[in-house]
Amino acid sequence: GYWDKGKLRYASHVGSGFDDKTLAQVKARLDGLQRKTCPFAEKPELNGPATWVEPEAVAEVSFQSWTEDGSLRAPVFLRLRDDVDPESVRRAEPARASQAGPRADSRAGGEVEEILAQLENSKTAFSLAVGPHRIPLTHLDRVYWPADPALQQPALTKRDLLRYFAQVSPHILPHLAARPLTMIRMPDGIKKQRFFQKHWEQERPEFVETITVYSGHKDESHEYLLCSNLPTLLWLAQSGSLEFHVWHSRAKPGPDAVSKSTDYASSLEALEASVLNYPDYVVFDIDPYIYSGKEAKGAEPELNTVAFEKGKEVAFWLRELLQTMSLDPIVKTSGKTGLHVFVPIRRTLDFDAARHVSELVGRHLMRLHPKDITLEWSVPKRTGKIFMDYNMNVRGKTLNVAYSPRGEPGAPVSMPLSWEELAGAHPLDFRITNAAQRLMATGDRWRDALTRKQSLERALKRAKA
Repeated sequence: GYWDKGKLRYASHVGSGFDDKTLAQVKARLDGLQRKTCPFAEKPELNGPATWVEPEAVAEVSFQSWTEDGSLRAPVFLRLRDDVDPESVRRAEPARASQAGPRADSRAGGEVEEILAQLENSKTAFSLAVGPHRIPLTHLDRVYWPADPALQQPALTKRDLLRYFAQVSPHILPHLAARPLTMIRMPDGIKKQRFFQKHWEQERPEFVETITVYSGHKDESHEYLLCSNLPTLLWLAQSGSLEFHVWHSRAKPGPDAVSKSTDYASSLEALEASVLNYPDYVVFDIDPYIYSGKEAKGAEPELNTVAFEKGKEVAFWLRELLQTMSLDPIVKTSGKTGLHVFVPIRRTLDFDAARHVSELVGRHLMRLHPKDITLEWSVPKRTGKIFMDYNMNVRGKTLNVAYSPRGEPGAPVSMPLSWEELAGAHPLDFRITNAAQRLMATGDRWRDALTRKQSLERALKRAKA
């Protein structure tokens, strides 16, 4: 609740964000505050017996928005705040959405609200209605991300993942649509077994779209999933898909690829002539190989401030170089230790050309900063430097899509940023507990990535001149 003109107003009950430890802590804190009567100015409707307490404890709660009747939508408990005076708690006016991004379609917004309302029930298994479709949900209390004391973040469950995907669906789906998908599944949480899955061989609902693509390695065709709608996104979350990695090309012709074929399956020649062989981006994968000193022998570098700050410095150098070629790049956090810099391009050049450009730019940047940047494949030769992997520009290679969660402590997400924001950013600033609130304020920083395309051919001609 919150105080309003001397009266305590009811805001919501909170059922998510607790694990055994936090439940015990909250109970211990509230047991000594019990009272017999309701402290609210108006007694709220209850869905079970209530134990009333004095309004002397402050809880920090994340939520999507206020409902019309003054309740919190999709609240998640974060922590108790003994540093905040209970009498100072007021209802703040919500931040106005930035005009930087288009508002979500009202029909989609209503659908998301209906899903979030369904996820508020306390059942650990039920059938979720998504428009005309139904998705059986199970094990909703299963912990996917354990509590993180350093971030003061409670354990996050499958229910929290589903809630996150529903909230960000208007923003993540445009980046997923029509792209062959690889899932990283962790059905028992990030501490247990995880596996990549490119091809779905089990039964699937009728709303899930697929595409058949020829494989040059095995001289056969394989079926990929496409995550082009909200039911598919939530169905994959139910299956334990925490990370979504996509191709850099789309199975969808458009104004920049009108004449490209849509035959992806009959032969290697057909695939190479198809629209799937023409990327939407030139990709620069900035991967710090600067160790914290805490890693186990043979392990990859873990997230550390020195490494990420150096990665940001390289990203700004890269941006400056690309701008001299009249190219305007965009950037996002990887959600782990690195950064992804993309240059949106018209689909007139194939993956071989995109890879060649990425390599040329990377080598030029390495010559300018030889002590800081490497293109070496040998791990010992990468150590202490930023590795720029131009081989990400290959048909079939994937990177985690914008707004995808990562199976890492803290539940970080891959977050598109403005270049001004990058300077002060840290990967753990953006998590499934706060990303939706950020998007409400800023909109999608990459919203026009597929419409504000640039001519790579023209840029190369200018560079040569």
